[in-house]
Amino acid sequence: MERATKRISTLTETKKQKRVRIITTIGIVMGMLLLFVLGLIYFKGFDYVKDNFLGHPTKELVEGEWVFSEYGNPGVKIETPKVLKRMDVSNAIPKEAKAMIKSMNMFAYGSMIDDFYITVTTTKFTKAIQSDLDKAVEGSLKTLEGRGAQNVIVKTEEFDTQKGISGKKAYGTFSFVDKASQTSQKIYYEMLVFGQEDGLQQIILMHREGDKYGEQLFERILNSVELQTPGQP
Repeated sequence: MERATKRISTLTETKKQKRVRIITTIGIVMGMLLLFVLGLIYFKGFDYVKDNFLGHPTKELVEGEWVFSEYGNPGVKIETPKVLKRMDVSNAIPKEAKAMIKSMNMFAYGSMIDDFYITVTTTKFTKAIQSDLDKAVEGSLKTLEGRGAQNVIVKTEEFDTQKGISGKKAYGTFSFVDKASQTSQKIYYEMLVFGQEDGLQQIILMHREGDKYGEQLFERILNSVELQTPGQP
């Protein structure tokens, strides 16, 4: 009986020692990982660690496989990090404008609460008209406010594509409250509007203010813009 008791005691002690060794090993490994991460933060900075180890949505878009495609009529050719999806805008056309509009198409990726958002909208008129680009920008900004944008700051300037097609550029910031989380985000946006005899072409881009990868997305996208113009097939 005494011998059996000693054997049980020995087995129990062995299990305890084994458990202690496992816990100690885990602690050492976690400690080494912590020191490694702290060293990276010290030498590279927190943003480097966050972007390369924890992940960053817009960084992944910048480094992903891009797509060059044409959208709408009159067509907008543009390079984007993801294929844009057609949106239903049938209910977005004001009643008083329906008689003037032959067709309207919108293509988008993301949303206003995401880290990156892009829309391409093209409008074809029933007859040739002189488009007022300033009013087109103003109307789009009012639409943004209707979707929840607050404290909108806007600056405008002329914009030329790589092939010399001129349009209007609006840019600035606004605040947007995510109703789900009840948190306010500061958004930076850029908007391009181009007018033709029988249509309008518009591009809107958004990212969180201060996002350096969002800035890289904007630069590459805007440098890629090509437009279908009268006389082109």
